[in-house]
Amino acid sequence: MRVTNKLMAATVNSHLFKSTEQLLKIQNMISSGKRINKPSDDPIGIGNVLDYRKTISSIDQYLKNIGHGNSWLNITDSTLGSVDNLLISAKEVAVDQSTETSSAETRAISAEKIENIYDQILQLANTKFGNSYIFSGYSSDTAPFSRDDNYDITYHGVNGEKNILIGEGVTISLNVNGDDAFINGVNIFDVLRDLKEGLENNDTAAISGQIELFDDALNQILNARTVAGSKINRMETTENHWTDFRLNMEVMLSETQDADFIKAMTDLTAQQTAYQATLAVSANIIQSSLINFLK
Repeated sequence: MRVTNKLMAATVNSHLFKSTEQLLKIQNMISSGKRINKPSDDPIGIGNVLDYRKTISSIDQYLKNIGHGNSWLNITDSTLGSVDNLLISAKEVAVDQSTETSSAETRAISAEKIENIYDQILQLANTKFGNSYIFSGYSSDTAPFSRDDNYDITYHGVNGEKNILIGEGVTISLNVNGDDAFINGVNIFDVLRDLKEGLENNDTAAISGQIELFDDALNQILNARTVAGSKINRMETTENHWTDFRLNMEVMLSETQDADFIKAMTDLTAQQTAYQATLAVSANIIQSSLINFLK
C-alpha cells in the first residue's frame, strides 16, 4: 500500500484530535471535580448518578415535610401543655372555693379568674401555625372555636387527618382534632362556664360538682398530648433514618461521579507529554513531506 502525503496528514490529524480530546477531557475532569460530566464519559455510571440524585431529592422532600410536621406537632404539644397548666389552676380555684368558709366576695373574685382562664384556653384552642389553625382539622383556615354571650362554645372545625408524606407511600397525620381535645368526653369550656356561674352565684354544690370533671378534663388533654408525642417520636425516628440514608447516598454518588484528583493530575501530566510528543512527531512528518514535495 502506497503511503501518500494526504494519508499521512489524515493520520497526523487523527492522532492530534484524539490526543487533544483526551487532554481536554482530563482538564475538564480536574476543573469540575467530576469523573462523569456527560453520558458518554460512563453510560452505566451516569445512570447510577441519576438514580442517586433522584433518591437524594426525594429524601430532601421527606426531610422538609418532617421538619414542618415536627414544628406543627411541637406547637400542638406546647399549646396543650399550656391548657393543662390552666386547667390545674382552675381546679385549684374550685377546690379552694368549694368549702363553706369561702365567702361570696372571694368567690366573685375567683369567678373573674376563671373567666380569664376560660378566655385564655379559648385563645389557645384557636392557635395558628403559620396561616393554619392547628385544631380545625381539614378546615385549617377557619378558627375552630367561638363562643356566644352565654359562654356556649361552637366548634367550626372539620374533623379529618391532615397527612404529610414522610416516605415512599408512607404518611402520618399531624393534627389533633379540636373537638376530641376540648369537647368530646368532657366539654372543657362547659366545665369552666359552670364553675364561673357557681362562683358568681355563691353556690357551693355547683362549685364542688366541677372538681371531678376537671380530673376528667386533664386526662383528656393528657391523652391528646400522648397522641401528639407519639407522632413526634415517630417523626424523629424517621428523620434519623433518612438523614443516615441520605449520607450513604451522598457517599455512593461521590464514589461514582467524583474524580480521583491525584490520579487525574498524574493522567494530565502523562497526556500533556504524549500530546507534545505527538506534535513533535507530526511536525517532523509534515516537514519531511514538504521537503519531498519540493524536490
